[in-house]
Amino acid sequence: MDQRDRLLWEINRARIRRIATKLSLVFPGVGHFYCGRFLQGAFWASLIPLSIGLTFSIWQGPSGGHAILLLAFALIYYLAWVDAGRGFRETAAPCQDACPSHINVPDYIALVRLGRPLEALALVHDKLPFAAFCGRGCPHPCEQVCVRNEFNAPISIMAIKRYLADIGYAAGVSPSPGAGGSIPSPGVAIIGAGPAGLSAADTLARLGCRVTVLDANAEPGGMMRYGAPGFRFPRDAGLCDLRIILARGVLFRGNERFGRDFTLADLGREGFDAVLLAVGADEPIRLPGAGGEKEGFLDALTFLSRLARGELHPIGGRVVVIGGGDVAVDVARCALRLGAQDVKIACLESREAMPASPWEVEDAVAEGVGILPSTAVKKFLVRQGRVAGFEALRVDRIEFGEKGGIVPHTVPGSEFEVGADWIVMAIGSGPGKESIPASAERKALDPGHHVYRLIFREKETRIPAYACGDCVRGPGTVVEASASGRAAALNIYEHLCVQEVRKARFVDNFRRAGEPQLPDRPEWRVRSEAPRLPPEERRRTFQEVEKRLTDEDAHHEAERCARCNLWL
Repeated sequence: MDQRDRLLWEINRARIRRIATKLSLVFPGVGHFYCGRFLQGAFWASLIPLSIGLTFSIWQGPSGGHAILLLAFALIYYLAWVDAGRGFRETAAPCQDACPSHINVPDYIALVRLGRPLEALALVHDKLPFAAFCGRGCPHPCEQVCVRNEFNAPISIMAIKRYLADIGYAAGVSPSPGAGGSIPSPGVAIIGAGPAGLSAADTLARLGCRVTVLDANAEPGGMMRYGAPGFRFPRDAGLCDLRIILARGVLFRGNERFGRDFTLADLGREGFDAVLLAVGADEPIRLPGAGGEKEGFLDALTFLSRLARGELHPIGGRVVVIGGGDVAVDVARCALRLGAQDVKIACLESREAMPASPWEVEDAVAEGVGILPSTAVKKFLVRQGRVAGFEALRVDRIEFGEKGGIVPHTVPGSEFEVGADWIVMAIGSGPGKESIPASAERKALDPGHHVYRLIFREKETRIPAYACGDCVRGPGTVVEASASGRAAALNIYEHLCVQEVRKARFVDNFRRAGEPQLPDRPEWRVRSEAPRLPPEERRRTFQEVEKRLTDEDAHHEAERCARCNLWL
């Protein structure tokens, strides 16, 4: 079975589950029969007659207990509805459930253990085309739920993924053969070459579509290309991910901005059958009173993108980064490498509650970045046309408003000054004003993955339009955006090629070979860590801080896996 057949069956399986869910509302069990779950259907279908028969066998006239019977009927309908939508489902390991892309983590680790890294990389690419990036810059929620946490330390899942990417790309791995020429090949335009757009392009190309990606930047990659500093994600590693996607036949058109250089109507005239908007959330949020670059104010996205383009010159003096997330930490570490004498991060949260990944904060502190926790900006200080710092207040606690915004409660009389020659704001970003046309209404197709169909009341375009990723959900991680793009691609293909999806059939005969449940070993309680540059060396260079695991360490980490998906 090739990759296209697997994707078609994935689409059709979701369609069958939706229909089964609706049929189960007609009568419990009908939906189960529709999707081939006959034993479960017989079980649910028998509950209603059994309940009615039990009632009439002891009937002595109406009573209050019959109200309980009605509640029982409603509960049977509800549980049957839930179970019908669940469908056939193998038990997944906690790491796989925690991954936004639902990568089959235990199986690709098992392939590493068997010495088959290229097959393991292909298994990762089945759900996530950014193995090189997510092997370096993922928040790895999978490791946080790994059962190995109960025995000293989790598996180095992210490091193993990076190992696979480096080994596979060095070996010249190529994408799996595409679909043949006798299948439908609709044309799809994707606006935005970030993680969501490229993931959608990769999936649609595997299904046989003619995909064109348009982006305002000269090169594809989005924030992976223009927002990730080199010491975390070297440019060569990103090019490896992109080559695999473009090798599937995806066309890229750069320096074309949606709304300025083309519209949806223009894409319709070009002959595209559908359009996906995945333009991201690259509109920076700035604090009131902040000036321009001439006065010493920058936003984090501009800072990082100009650095990636080679347009940011060395800076000196004191730099204060306002914000407590991973982007703020990246900016602070970049400022050190650009020659700043003193770099501080000022954030509303306490040190323990900072939204940045704890390991990223530890790296920044080790390199010499200072942290100003529980600090709120009261007003900026500008002297002689140049920023001199800001007046700050201590934050007592943080609450969230009705719309989800942060509402800091400051301590009266706690004012103090923070000196700065440069202030970089890293307090978030959002979708641009022109990211989604104002006349479009959203119809949810896959709310869990933030996939929407755009409905235009003015009929300004007849081409089907969709939206996904950060432009509809707000800023997120690369793996979340990738999962959203993949889900959008599956929904688009289902709507464009209905008959092709309905005839998809697939009997999954693959099962992991049984493995003996081995007792824990003392050496498995020691986690292998990738080699890293020492702080005093890395703070003045953009050389990658963390290297890949050695072959021995990768195999050791794979051996540590508890194989919990086989025993749950």
